[in-house]
Amino acid sequence: MPETRLFASEICAGYFGVKRFDRVRKKKGEEPERIHMLTAAALLELDFEQPSLDYHALMKLTKILTHGREEDLDNMFRRTCFNVFAHNRDDHSKNFTFLYDEAKDEWRLSPAYDLTYSTTYYGEHTTTVDGEGANPGEKELLAVGLGAGMSKKKCVEVMHEVEACVREDLAEYLAV
Repeated sequence: MPETRLFASEICAGYFGVKRFDRVRKKKGEEPERIHMLTAAALLELDFEQPSLDYHALMKLTKILTHGREEDLDNMFRRTCFNVFAHNRDDHSKNFTFLYDEAKDEWRLSPAYDLTYSTTYYGEHTTTVDGEGANPGEKELLAVGLGAGMSKKKCVEVMHEVEACVREDLAEYLAV
């Protein structure tokens, strides 16, 4: 997760800011350099405004671009679980990005962004989970993880960990 900050405002409760992850400053005072980035929508030539993607394809894309880097696959699976348990149905193909590290000549999964409770205008996930958009659950999540070559034990561990975090955050929010 990139650095975040709440900016005060005289007209509302404030503004939420996130440090850009697609810019890097090599030396203090210099202009930041852009990091080459591509969304899943761009890589797969998809119309992000139309449901056209499944998490199986996102896991496969992550595996191909990152050469199977376990950290990136794990992070993509965690995002899948988060989007299901946190009811983020605005999980379209433009909300998944890969960054290119020139020095290492490799692609990495970008930090997560645009994560919010959303029902979308048609009530389903924009990116389906094992073909299910309306009400995906553990069965579909497990199929996505196993399909990407993750162990059942690891998938179940991640699912339960993410679900517990979402439930805990929701409970804290509702208690306020």
